[in-house]
Amino acid sequence: MPLIIKINKGPGEHIEKILLKARKSIDGNIIISDHPELDIIILSKQKKIVALPKEQLDDEVYDSQKRLFDTLTIKGVVAFDSVQAGNLFMSMEAGIPEADSGDAVQFLLYTIANFIEKEMPFYDNQDEYEKEMEKRLLQPEVDEYTEFDPSRHDARKGTLDPGRLAQWGLAKIYRI
Repeated sequence: MPLIIKINKGPGEHIEKILLKARKSIDGNIIISDHPELDIIILSKQKKIVALPKEQLDDEVYDSQKRLFDTLTIKGVVAFDSVQAGNLFMSMEAGIPEADSGDAVQFLLYTIANFIEKEMPFYDNQDEYEKEMEKRLLQPEVDEYTEFDPSRHDARKGTLDPGRLAQWGLAKIYRI
């Protein structure tokens, strides 16, 4: 069930709504699973955010984590000097600073929702590209393949006789 979070900008001002596929754990942590490569966990009591890779581990996970934490740092919702590798394999974490006004977790959720919204077209295009490449491999165009022609294939090919051992260098030493 998605969490709906409303961020008030002030009295009488427009209310921003975000929609994230997230859940809350027993101890109050928020687990966001919208991103195709990352699970993002907000540890509100420890004032931390952790980005864990999903089940597929590849080279692109680090790039996604770097883009996430660069965005969060630029927007000012995480402390720039606290971004580091986590204690779990291929995880990244950062500290959440205290907010002067408002709730720091709400600011963080709003920034993460905007980040995921900007990232999704890239992953949609990537899926389309992979499907197109698979189609090209399984059903090539007429000019991209040749038919088997037995008249063009000889029984013996190349310069070496199949019955003889290698003819050059020290290979003559190793006669059977």
